[in-house]
Amino acid sequence: MKNQTIIAPLVLALAFIPFACSGDGDGDGDGDGTNQDGSQANGSSSNSDIDTGSNGQGGSTTANQGPRNGGTVELTTKEADDIAKAACSGWAGEGESIPAVLEFVVDVSGSMGDPAPGQAGTKWEVTHEALVEALDDLPASVAVGMLLYPNINRSLDANLSIKPVDYCVKTDSIVDVDLLNPSGSPQRSALKDTLNQAIVKGYTPTHDAYEYALENGLKKYQSAARKFMVLITDGAPTAAKGCSAIDGRTQMPTDPIVRSVAAAEKEGITTFIIGSPGSEEARNRDDMRPWLSKAAQVGGSASDGCSDNGPNYCHMDMSQEPDFAAALKKGLADIAGQVVDSCTFNVPEPPMGETIDPLKTNVIITRGDGSTILVLPDDEGDCTEGWQFNAEGQVILCESTCVDIKNDPKATLSLNFGCGIDDVVPVR
Repeated sequence: MKNQTIIAPLVLALAFIPFACSGDGDGDGDGDGTNQDGSQANGSSSNSDIDTGSNGQGGSTTANQGPRNGGTVELTTKEADDIAKAACSGWAGEGESIPAVLEFVVDVSGSMGDPAPGQAGTKWEVTHEALVEALDDLPASVAVGMLLYPNINRSLDANLSIKPVDYCVKTDSIVDVDLLNPSGSPQRSALKDTLNQAIVKGYTPTHDAYEYALENGLKKYQSAARKFMVLITDGAPTAAKGCSAIDGRTQMPTDPIVRSVAAAEKEGITTFIIGSPGSEEARNRDDMRPWLSKAAQVGGSASDGCSDNGPNYCHMDMSQEPDFAAALKKGLADIAGQVVDSCTFNVPEPPMGETIDPLKTNVIITRGDGSTILVLPDDEGDCTEGWQFNAEGQVILCESTCVDIKNDPKATLSLNFGCGIDDVVPVR
């Protein structure tokens, strides 16, 4: 096979993982097609096909390489190119990052058109920009859907009768959950189009919008991945469930919404709550932060040491932030960091007769400034810097390496397989 290099964005999650073949296809170097224990190599990606060495911590030894305890090595441009073009490069494959499914439910009621504190634009303009940036930064492996509410350009009758949800929520504008896929994909375009076409007007039917997005968006998407709801609102619901009791002035009960969030959590669906400016007594209404905080707590996303009475609320409270735009972008990035496991990767099955050898995998990270580093496997088990296999046969980046990557949104990862690093670049 020709040399293969895979480059993957590391904004929030690495799209590929390191794995490689050994010279004789069975990982023991004896050319007999059997594993070291005498069993026949079968190409499975189970732990038995990962040559982890005697210490079981994701490292092995070869004739010209002893155990390594991870670390990184700065590379010149030529050295990085030599690794990519090395004659001993073998087979390659695409790994799967631990996936996630997100459903955004976003308030675009009339109050979101109010000026954003400390900003030149409105609350919606700030929210729109932050969501576009967050979607751009999410990896291709994440599935995302979105419902804006009410998103309706007409007046609503103020009465107590129960009505269909599409009376007060533009349900046909929901973006069905689907994989984001790479930049420019139809799903990414659909999400951005919905944000660009938002109608910022009307009342706030939070309960109807949340339950509709949950039942007809998130739950309809068939996936074994973890599922999350992200509710963004500036506070007071002004329509009760069933699109009833709408008058634009009366604050509706919030306990029913909290119960819906709690029920979702019992089904394994976590709900994140972002309270925009205005949730702290806007337009002569009560302080909405306690119910938003309670919803986050029962929804499984509460911050440590939080209180429903503040000042450290359990939800992401934007009302106390001097810079709403920066705080919202950080909040969305924090959510992404929690739902997307950006340092753990499932290992795909190797070709028949091949096994996975950590010491014949070369992991190169190119930083945003153009410099490159070689990430070494960690054989010692502390996994502070480097990478290794975990007990489930997945590849993990060690703690400090993972942190460094996530702090550089322009970093990319290049994987080159089949060569011991000493074969192509002397480790300094």
